[in-house]
Amino acid sequence: MLKKLTILLVLTVCFSGFSAFAEAAKDASPIRFSLCPGFGWPKKDVAGLNLGLIGDQDKEKSVVGTDMSLLVTLTKNVKGCQSAIVSLTEGSEMTQSGVVTYANKSKGTQWGLVNIGKDTEGLQLGLINIMNNGWLPVFIFFNFSK
Repeated sequence: MLKKLTILLVLTVCFSGFSAFAEAAKDASPIRFSLCPGFGWPKKDVAGLNLGLIGDQDKEKSVVGTDMSLLVTLTKNVKGCQSAIVSLTEGSEMTQSGVVTYANKSKGTQWGLVNIGKDTEGLQLGLINIMNNGWLPVFIFFNFSK
């Protein structure tokens, strides 16, 4: 059962951004790499895969597809999947996962030990779930928007 759940989660992460590619800007890069905050290449929006080793912190860029980092990722808008130990975004559509997740505005699912959403439409799954417009402002194990 655990193996099937793991495979399902990996497939969700890998394919979550494909439906949003049609909306991506024409001048977006298909892939961006970042070794540490502030040193990402190329310096443009991403329609594909954004990978960071220590972290990718580009508050001005958007990602359509998958935004992943080992430690922290801070991206302006994500349409697809964002995953890191600490995942931060101004806007998110689809899936956000990590030990700590934060979205100023999100539509979709947040998975993590601590999930924080200011203006959220969707579901939070984790130990502590904080959602300003949630069923309850703070709830354990899950929370969902009104």
